[in-house]
Amino acid sequence: MPNIYLSSNGLTDLSDRPNILICDNRQNKDRQIQNLLIRDEMNVADTNQPVYAADGAHLLIIRDGGMERPAFDTLEKLRSFSDIPVMMIPDNISEMYTIMALSKGADACMEWGADYEFRARVTALLRRRLYAPAAPQRLSNGVISIDRRTRKVYAEGSHIRMTAIEYGILEYLLANLGDACSIDDIYRSVWHEQPYKVRKTIVEHIRRIRAKIEPDPHNPSYIKAVSGIGYKMEYAY
Repeated sequence: MPNIYLSSNGLTDLSDRPNILICDNRQNKDRQIQNLLIRDEMNVADTNQPVYAADGAHLLIIRDGGMERPAFDTLEKLRSFSDIPVMMIPDNISEMYTIMALSKGADACMEWGADYEFRARVTALLRRRLYAPAAPQRLSNGVISIDRRTRKVYAEGSHIRMTAIEYGILEYLLANLGDACSIDDIYRSVWHEQPYKVRKTIVEHIRRIRAKIEPDPHNPSYIKAVSGIGYKMEYAY
């Protein structure tokens, strides 16, 4: 069972606060993140078994030791059944760590220490999770379709599991079917942040999406690169 941390302070009713789950596999654990989120009027729980405790949570934060002691196995197990937004916070971040974390299903990676950036990323991930369009809407192109109400993706009628970020990118490309979408515009729409050196992040997420929906990911027929701009969702004929 996870440990639950609640705050009696603030104006928001406990039942209306977002639920944050934290998994920390480090030897020297701390409660800095818990304390910050509680002050921001969020319900916080921690657990060593997020695979069994993610139900009911709106965001999972995984703290690990970076490449020396990563939690990629935990992330992979979780992604086999859940699309909960995941933020990875290693003790030491590197380009290799970020690439591997994103490729295994993380939605965001950052090093702990920048409170304002952390708050902004948490807010962006929660916004996508909590404020999805309520009305039933469906976008489709060829054998690919998404249900905006349930935030589910289908290919040839079969449900395709995607992370919150992957879904957001695919939804944006489908909503702009046939139009060239710049790297920066994709990032602004999905992350709800101003872009800064985000090309590698977008490229890695596009690679993962192609692996899930394209008949031949190495010769994509749906998501095409647009030289010097970004990507577009090609019309299926």
